[in-house]
Amino acid sequence: MTSTAAVALVLFLAENGRPDDPQKQKEDELSARRLELMQKRIASVQVKSSEADFPTDFASKPIFRYFDPARGYISAAVWKLGGQGRPRAFITTELRPNFFGSPRIVYEYLSLTPTRFSATGGDVHWEPKGSALDFKSIPAAPPPEETAPRRLLQMRAMAKRFGGSELVEKENCDLRLLPQPVDRYSPSASDGADGAIFLLAYGTNPELALFMESDGKGWNFAVGRLSGARSITLTIDGAQVWEGTPVQYGMDQSYTASNALAEIPGIAPGSN
Repeated sequence: MTSTAAVALVLFLAENGRPDDPQKQKEDELSARRLELMQKRIASVQVKSSEADFPTDFASKPIFRYFDPARGYISAAVWKLGGQGRPRAFITTELRPNFFGSPRIVYEYLSLTPTRFSATGGDVHWEPKGSALDFKSIPAAPPPEETAPRRLLQMRAMAKRFGGSELVEKENCDLRLLPQPVDRYSPSASDGADGAIFLLAYGTNPELALFMESDGKGWNFAVGRLSGARSITLTIDGAQVWEGTPVQYGMDQSYTASNALAEIPGIAPGSN
């Protein structure tokens, strides 16, 4: 084995563990069982709307998975509503071993459409009154390229101009842009229409969802919060362009949250 290959093997094993490592196998099994728990809760949610062809179920696979041990989330995921065009909504599921004294699943909800709909079933009863998104033009944006791959390069470059921060329990936390979009879509049937969703995160925990869209002529952006932080902001080139209003929790809000008891694999009831 060459020295280069040996170094690559050592780095791979350090990151992923040996294939026959019992601890790694146990962690992978727990991860799969925790994902299955979240999938079952999301699968129980049925969506209804008076709009024809409105999606009736959230996607069976998350568009993003994460964890945040510093804040007590051992497994979490983002689920989207809708397979074509801009998603109609997000629900996040976060497994917390000790929330209000017991293992729970915590939900966050974000409406991305002005169309009225209801999402009910299992732990969920959500009927948002509107969309959380308010699109604005991206300043000094280049004209959209003609091909989808080149437009993606443009969106990735423009996304680097955005930053964010949040205030959590008197601690100001900078948010980092995750470099790859978690979703890509066509917002309309116009020639050159294109869109992507980027996440700004604390560690890997998404706190802001950044939407970037083209109508074939120019570029617009909008942002939705995935955080109940007391204060949360978005910047372009260091200048603030959006600030989240104080959260008003309620199951008719475009952004809200709830939680429910859950038997989390690997966590005993009443664990601290």
